[in-house]
Amino acid sequence: MAKQHKKNRVYNQTSLFGPLYAYLVVLSPPQKVREDIATFKKELNDIASIGDRNLQSIGHITLTDRLTDDADFAETVRKLIQGHKKFSVRLNGIGIFDHQPKKTLFLKIEGPNPIIVLMNSLKSVSKSPHLSLAKTLPPENFEKWANYLDEFEYEAEWICGEVVVLKKLMSEKHLGFNDKIIIPLK
Repeated sequence: MAKQHKKNRVYNQTSLFGPLYAYLVVLSPPQKVREDIATFKKELNDIASIGDRNLQSIGHITLTDRLTDDADFAETVRKLIQGHKKFSVRLNGIGIFDHQPKKTLFLKIEGPNPIIVLMNSLKSVSKSPHLSLAKTLPPENFEKWANYLDEFEYEAEWICGEVVVLKKLMSEKHLGFNDKIIIPLK
């Protein structure tokens, strides 16, 4: 049987199909919730490192992400979610995804059905909406965080009235997501 090689795309080369973009389609909580999340991350990091990437990541709920040469993917998102109405998002408590050996620490979403419906409209592969606090954490850090996590209580609720599409050109990925497109819900 012949061994198949995965071809890696060189992002700074001209493509037959145009430049490659990365999109992240998210629900963004209100400023107060984002500030609370930043505080939780700092507190966790003071106990045991969560890593710079986790520490700097702004709190959000990911609907989908996509690598594509479609420079107008945000318009596709707009068409796919047209007709969706505003809804309430409620965070309540903390959860852990165990990816063996690494783990993800997240805030749980109560009544996630409106978010799941949006994810389905966007043909997302993810079906478990959550708000990540920190990803790819070593299991030994959870022993250090045990008291903090045992006492952790957090609730927040807001009306979600928009979907945010973040965009970056992969040949300049070191610059991060520099385009932000807001799509209002009805």
